[in-house]
Amino acid sequence: MFRRVLVLPVLLLALVAASGCGGGGEKAHEDGAHAAAGRGAAAGSPAASPSSCPTEATKHFAKTRFAADAGLAIGAFHRYIWKPYQAGSFKQGADGRTKAFAKAGAAGLFAANRLNAARKLIGADPKLCNALKVPAEKVAAMFSALAGRFKSGRLDQSQIGSVNSAVDGLKSDAQSRAGATIQEKAPNLGG
Repeated sequence: MFRRVLVLPVLLLALVAASGCGGGGEKAHEDGAHAAAGRGAAAGSPAASPSSCPTEATKHFAKTRFAADAGLAIGAFHRYIWKPYQAGSFKQGADGRTKAFAKAGAAGLFAANRLNAARKLIGADPKLCNALKVPAEKVAAMFSALAGRFKSGRLDQSQIGSVNSAVDGLKSDAQSRAGATIQEKAPNLGG
């Protein structure tokens, strides 16, 4: 029993540390205007204007890398948040509720990190930018808020259904509007 109690905080600490890592492979010398535009988008600009999207790809394999990052984010959400929610693991008095909350919180942080990396790639491809900038920002904000709710232990379970609908919409838009197929792949949090 003591081993399980010790392993979970170490696992969560490792996931939080990993979520702080960058998107990998990003250009270190982005021009100031592009970086400022990214910060403005993160601050909650309501829509992608044509002037904020590039006219040609600025990063190699942006669509492929976007699909991989989004697949990890959505896979983590479905495996550690959506499925336990459907199974009733977050309800008061449920067996393993604390463990489910801990894993869901870590998965929410991981999903937010990977979706933020995917959002950077959206801004590097004109087709992705015009089709997915706003939906991806919405889902990333929802992941972050959900992770905070799990961390605080004050979860409104109806929010999980809203997040799932937004995730499904993002996947659908990626396929139909940008031609990017997102294959879900969840990290293994053990146990």
